[in-house]
Amino acid sequence: MDTETLSRRVTALREECARLGRELVEGGHRLSAEEAFALAGELQGLVNAAEGATAVAGAWGARVETTVRSGLWERVHPLGFVDAMAATRMSLATGLTEGLAGRKAALGAAVGERFPLVRDLLVEGAVAVAAVQKIVDACAGLDVEACLRVDAELAPRLARMDPARVAGEARRVATRVAAEQVAAHVALRRRGRCVEVRPGEDGLTDWFASLPTATSSAMWAAVEALAGDYRAVDDALSVPQSRADALTDLVLRNVTVSAQVTLGVPVVTDRPAPEPVAGTRFRVDWDDDETLVDATTGEIVRYGDLDPQSREELSWLEELDDDPSDRTFALAEVTPGYAVSGTQLPGLGWVEPATLANLLRLLPVEVARAVLEADTGTLACLTTAAYRPPKAIAEFVKTRDGTCRMWGCTRPAERCDLDHVRPWPSGDTSPGNLAALCRRHHRLKQQDRWRPTIARDGTVTWHGPDGTTRTTAPAHRLTG
Repeated sequence: MDTETLSRRVTALREECARLGRELVEGGHRLSAEEAFALAGELQGLVNAAEGATAVAGAWGARVETTVRSGLWERVHPLGFVDAMAATRMSLATGLTEGLAGRKAALGAAVGERFPLVRDLLVEGAVAVAAVQKIVDACAGLDVEACLRVDAELAPRLARMDPARVAGEARRVATRVAAEQVAAHVALRRRGRCVEVRPGEDGLTDWFASLPTATSSAMWAAVEALAGDYRAVDDALSVPQSRADALTDLVLRNVTVSAQVTLGVPVVTDRPAPEPVAGTRFRVDWDDDETLVDATTGEIVRYGDLDPQSREELSWLEELDDDPSDRTFALAEVTPGYAVSGTQLPGLGWVEPATLANLLRLLPVEVARAVLEADTGTLACLTTAAYRPPKAIAEFVKTRDGTCRMWGCTRPAERCDLDHVRPWPSGDTSPGNLAALCRRHHRLKQQDRWRPTIARDGTVTWHGPDGTTRTTAPAHRLTG
């Protein structure tokens, strides 16, 4: 198989598809609705075939295991094996996120080994990748023989099957041909329960939980019951809002929470603090047993233990008007003459200036300082001749990078290694030659197929063996 010939064929197919797309852009208005939808259906078959070919190609690459043992050591496994670094290498080659690229390679490996008839339908364009993925997921935990039996029963009917029924039908067939294996996999999956959090819309954070069905049912009943009580008290609450408040109260009941985070906070001292924004004042009736943060001492105090004047002051709050379009340059005063902008909280999302100012004013904060040149924004720090960076440089690089600097990776920099972009000692130990890499991608970099370079502003560019480049920006880009 000549890869150069295959590449020319792929290029020709892409150019032909691009010409077709341009013709549709220019002359599509002359098509009737029926003709347009019919053409969309035919093109979907082309997309299915291309997706199938991509998955198959990724599967052939994923079977090669690479290990660094005084040089590169490779072992070629049978089709169906997926190397630990396959998702990253597929991501760099395709420009997709690591998760999506890894799923494509894993799908190609699974259908190649366990579902050959379904694979043939996929590369012909007769079925969509989404339907094939449902079959693979439904048969997780089954051995090769059981999967081949499911494949033989589903493949003849798959092209005409309702897409909404594919997952259910695959589970039904899998249960019939290998009931014990399905039950064992269900028991194993219950041990994989998890809770994850990721940034959502500005001011919000998205939560994801995978829990055993019985536990989830009991939790949902508790949330629904408490949310109903909240809506009975406050008619303005919507159903989703009441559920969110109920879940929050159930989780935080009788719990004391503390956390330590590292923030890169832009502080402005050479301009006057912003004028107070006219907002809405409203009164909050606190219970005597509720606790608040004392603005003077920073200590947690009981509302009922305060004097009448302090209770009156704390009962009135002001909600500032927020302009989402001006969040980048908005400022909030911390102390007279000192103001801060909003910042990105790693793993949670955007914190607006008013909230950040309140955090700095009221909460006990440990501050680590990285000294920057005022005009250029570059670090004013001496380069060390040692291999391990000192604490000041390590804190600066982790704050600058925010996450692992591999393409598509979001692991926080606090849990990453600090890697020399140019190997030490030929490359010095300085912020201009250090980048945060998680342990997984640190090992990939050592394979020396994709080589990084770092610019003065912190941008990292990965150079592939075929000339492909992927660029990742730091969380806090430097200037100068």
